[in-house]
Amino acid sequence: MQLSRRAQDWLQWMLITSIPLRHLDEDGGPLGIASGCLVVCRGRKFVLSVCHAVKPDSKAWAIELDHDSRKGTEMYWPKSFLYMAEMQKGSGVLEHVDFCFAEVAADLQPFYANRTPFSVSDVRPRHIFQAEDFAEPTTSGVFAFSGQVKPEMHGPEAMFTEMHVYPGLRYVRTEGPNHFFQLSVDHPGHESFRGCSGAPIVDMDRHIVALVSSGDIEAGTITGVAISRGITALNWYCNVHSA
Repeated sequence: MQLSRRAQDWLQWMLITSIPLRHLDEDGGPLGIASGCLVVCRGRKFVLSVCHAVKPDSKAWAIELDHDSRKGTEMYWPKSFLYMAEMQKGSGVLEHVDFCFAEVAADLQPFYANRTPFSVSDVRPRHIFQAEDFAEPTTSGVFAFSGQVKPEMHGPEAMFTEMHVYPGLRYVRTEGPNHFFQLSVDHPGHESFRGCSGAPIVDMDRHIVALVSSGDIEAGTITGVAISRGITALNWYCNVHSA
């Protein structure tokens, strides 16, 4: 099926929506990967992700900014990530929400590039969302997410990944803080998405509705924590930590 020009442009744009996060050891060697997105809220810039990937007890998570053939990969270490829980009405019990965030430098700008062993092409600044881009999903919408997946180690310090875009998601339902989306194909297995946790799920109007949280192979669905939960946390942070 031939895609419309709008759909083609949207899928090309999807490549720059996800921010690669790297978990590094004390010597700078890679331990794991995740995804996130950059958001400006009330004039301040934040990186958003999910806490099942960027765990509260893990340290040394960095944003991959760019790569120089002579200097290697440039990284940025955010301030400490903050985590979220919601108090349940009636019981007063705190319930964990799969969401975390950290403030970053106002001028932080990562770059996307299509890299092969032989060339570098399509170098573009990664997209930075505005809080005004947050939205709720609708059953008539079409959604997608992207991320670097299938990490392979080449030696003790070199990690290689594949960049994938997963389009054609359809919103199914909401339960608590989570939205559920039906994949357009059979679920390929969790390993195919490893590294996408925290990636933004966006619609064709380029609104962000959720962050990738988990998946169900049998049901063929992807779960995303609602981005509306995130704006509450970012507004709280801006109120408490005045610039």
